[in-house]
Order: sequence, then C-alpha cells, then structure tokens
Amino acid sequence: MGIFSFNKEHKYKEINSRFCGMIGYDREELFEYRFPEPFWPQQFYLKTSEEIESYKKNGLLKITTFFCRKDNYYFPVRLCGSVIPGMENNDCEYVIFLEDISDQTKAEREFKLSQEMLVALINKLESMVKKRTEELQLVMKQKNEFINQLSHDLKNPLTPMINLIPVLQKKESNEEYKEIFSVLLRNVNYMRSLIVNTIELAKLDSLNISFSFEPVNLKQEIESIIHDNFLKQKEKNINVTYQSEKDILVYVDKIRFNELIINIVENGIKYGRENGSVIISGEKKDDTSVQIKIVDDGIGMTAEQLQHVFRDFFKVNNQKSTYESSGLGMPICKRIVEKHGGIIHCESEGLGKGTSIIIDLPLKPKGLDYHEVTKKMEKAISSIKEVKIIT
Repeated sequence: MGIFSFNKEHKYKEINSRFCGMIGYDREELFEYRFPEPFWPQQFYLKTSEEIESYKKNGLLKITTFFCRKDNYYFPVRLCGSVIPGMENNDCEYVIFLEDISDQTKAEREFKLSQEMLVALINKLESMVKKRTEELQLVMKQKNEFINQLSHDLKNPLTPMINLIPVLQKKESNEEYKEIFSVLLRNVNYMRSLIVNTIELAKLDSLNISFSFEPVNLKQEIESIIHDNFLKQKEKNINVTYQSEKDILVYVDKIRFNELIINIVENGIKYGRENGSVIISGEKKDDTSVQIKIVDDGIGMTAEQLQHVFRDFFKVNNQKSTYESSGLGMPICKRIVEKHGGIIHCESEGLGKGTSIIIDLPLKPKGLDYHEVTKKMEKAISSIKEVKIIT
C-alpha cells in the first residue's frame, strides 16, 4: 500500500517506496513539488476538492479517484486519510494511504461487459426465437389451410361414390363384380375416414381453435356416451361399462370430450377379444385433477408399440387394420387431452394382455374465472338430480 503525507503548506513530509513505485517518481523528485502535484491530475483533484478540505478539518478521508504515472498512464486508486495532530512547534501532518484498484476495476468492467454481452445475446436469441415462431406459425397456418382445402376437394367427390356403390352392388348379380364393388366401397370409406380425421387433426393443431368448456358430471356423461354409442353394439360381444359410483364434476368441452371417449372405446372394441370387456373408471387424483382409465382385455401392445401409439398415422397392426384405421385416432385423442390442459399415456403388460389408456385432466382448466366456474358447476349440480339416463 502506498503512503505519503504533507503539511498545511502542502509540502511533502513522508513518502514510502511503494508509492514511488506506483507513480514512477523518485522520492527526491516528489519533494520538489507540492501536494497534489505531480501525480494527481487537476481535473480529478478538483472533483474531490471538497472532500479534501473536509478531510483537513475532521481528519477523515475515503474517496476513489485517478492518479497519473510519470509516463502519463492513468490508473484508479482508493484513498483513505488520517491526521497526525501537531505537537509544540510541529505542524499537524496529513497522511494518505492509497491502493491501486486497477485489477478490481478491470474485473468490474469485464463483469459489466460480460453482463452487457449476455443481455445482448439474450435479446438477439429472443428476437430469433420470435422470428422463428412467427415463421412456424405461418407455416402451420399455410399447412392447415392447404390440408383443409385439399380435404374438402377430396371429400366432396367421395360422397356420391359412397352412396352409389352400394346401389350398383345391390343390382349386380355377378358375384365377382359384387366383390369388386365391396373392395371399392371399403377403399372409398377408408379414404373418407382418413380425410375426416386429417381435417380434425389439422383443426386441433391450429392455434386459433377454441374450446367451449362447461361443467359435466363425469359418471353421467360417460354413461350417456356408452348408452348412445355402445349399448346395443354386438361386435365381438364386448361389454362396455363405467365402474364408479362417485359423482365428479369436471370442466370439459363436451363435444371434444365425447369424441375422446368414443375414439378410445372404439379402439378397445376393434382390438378386443371375443366376449371381452372395456371398463371405464374415473377417480379424483386430488382437489385439482381427475384420472380416467379405459381398460380393455384385447390384443395388448409391445413396449416398442407403446412408444409410438400417439404418433401420427401409426397403426398397431398394419396388416390387419389397413382398412380399419387411419392411424390418426390416438393422435387426435392426445391433442384433445392437451387442449384441456391434461396428459394421456398408454400402458400394456404385453401382447395378449390388454391395454390401458390413462387420462389425467384438470377439474378446471387454467385461465377460467373461478367464480364463473363455481356458478356453472352449482347450476349443473342442481340439474343433475333431474336428469335420468334412459335405458
């Protein structure tokens, strides 16, 4: 640490070698000057002149400034001062201790520069992400518009074919030609199913799609779905049931929720075994969510198949389901669940051991007004008692 002192006439009294090394002057050279010359440039000294005068009066000094070496190199210093009182004929002496803070200041400058560079990089990345997001949104919009237009153009010609082929088949007496008509009708129906599901998937991928949420009684709603869609079906003699006596109110888009349950149950029937079952259950996980399980005892899936079950156009059994599945049913279900703020996954212990679809849904989607939700749920509860399922 450099040390020097001066008296009331600003004549230097003591100067240590460390201070001389800092500023590049010999001790003898400095004694020819008066404080604050020659190392304290006037422009910096004047900025602290008030502190210096105060220091002379009260004996306290603590400032940061710049000194100049003999070779005109400026460097930052921190000054601390004290006063040695005068005794008898000796004047008081002002002692100043100084510390070269170049390294510290450099580190601070580098840290500040690093911060500024980081902020600039973050801003640049945000700008790039925003631009990329806008580009992706435009691509998605163009893709969806193209799919919608293409699907519309393809679906319209299929309608008369679906209506006319059965008529032609019925009038045909040749068994070989009848079989040809059957193949044509099967392909046309498959194409129509593929087009309809593709349109549905494009809609669910759209950023502009909006769901109309309303409170429904889970037990009542699923039992209605079973009654309207699966109660009288005799395919494979599979029994579809809902096993839960508890009334659970959940906020869903009713149309999309029905589509979700129907799709999954139809899959359970399609890949189920003769005289089998599809069991649906619903239980609250906690105060904010409900878990719905749809379990069948059908063909099951391998671990590899489970990894791809929600992938677009994936089919569990390509050979068997060529004309039975578009490979879009489960991807559509996944989109519907995610639009509700939930998650869906599939479990199976292996081939021949059935499949379980587990859906976790929030009781109340984020962003909905709590009081409005409560009001609608209370209204729904009061009306539940008046509604009976017709069997």
